[in-house]
Amino acid sequence: MARLVRRGIHAGSHRMEGIGLRMFTEDELWDIHYATLDLLWNVGVKIESEQARQIYADNGCLVDEETQIVKIPPHLVEEALVTAPKTFRACGRDPENDWICDGNRTGFVNFGEAVQLIDPETRELRKPTQKDLDDVVRICEYLDQIVVFERPLAPSEVDQDVGQVYVAESFYRNCTKHAYIGMNRPENMRAAAKMGYVVAGGEDKFRQRPLFSQSTDPVSPLVFPKGAVDTLLEAIKCGVPAKINPLGMPGGTTCVNLAGTLVTENAEKLSMFVLGQLVKKGYPMVYGSSTSAMDMKTGLAAMGAPELALYAAATAKMAQFYNLPSWVGGG
Repeated sequence: MARLVRRGIHAGSHRMEGIGLRMFTEDELWDIHYATLDLLWNVGVKIESEQARQIYADNGCLVDEETQIVKIPPHLVEEALVTAPKTFRACGRDPENDWICDGNRTGFVNFGEAVQLIDPETRELRKPTQKDLDDVVRICEYLDQIVVFERPLAPSEVDQDVGQVYVAESFYRNCTKHAYIGMNRPENMRAAAKMGYVVAGGEDKFRQRPLFSQSTDPVSPLVFPKGAVDTLLEAIKCGVPAKINPLGMPGGTTCVNLAGTLVTENAEKLSMFVLGQLVKKGYPMVYGSSTSAMDMKTGLAAMGAPELALYAAATAKMAQFYNLPSWVGGG
């Protein structure tokens, strides 16, 4: 008997159930795509990883080693969109917790990564500990509404250079769902993957059913730090899928205009889709975004602002346009 997997409701399709927000016409989606191709070829993205720049150069991209700018020809973008998988199976340690991301089905995850929390007993604002992390991971495991786990807290008492390894260790001990954990260094990626090999019962079994995914974030506008890109390359070697997840701030690090921000972020995401597919065709990647407007008083991202929902809906529509699995921040 085939094993059942969890699937969310359809949203915004030609059905009677579910709701959807149609942000753009078909022509407007094509306009954003063509503007992105123009941006990637005529402006380019800054890639601080020497290893990645060499991969781009070997495959026909224009690379300026002095400025670290990589210009990507349109045909490589189009090829990457063809070879990138159209669905993503988020495999859990318990197969009954597998989540399939396809089409316009929706599910919910927790958000992260909080550097402070309100103590549940004293109600005081303080830095989180490893115990707090373990407790929140168990809550994410318990809640049926959360279909995939994301790193929720950063334990403050550990060396922050390896903090994500502690997050991975807590996840493996306390959660049987799939996880998104953004590793900040290749060494941390290798450590988390090796733990996953043990939990899965062997490297071959983990590669068939990866238990967590990497989250690779650019620094808008159009910059990818060395650590982020080298960790993505290490994730590909280790058999760990990836989400490309910009967090631009319109009015601050990206254009205040919705369409302009989408073009910038689309270029950031597609540049990494190109890299991933050049290294390994068929490498599973998720089209993500956590973008919201900048709070003009503090200079921080306003994660509860209405603009966050607009950018989330716009990102999801772009992902549907490309027929790619997506992950978006919610308000």
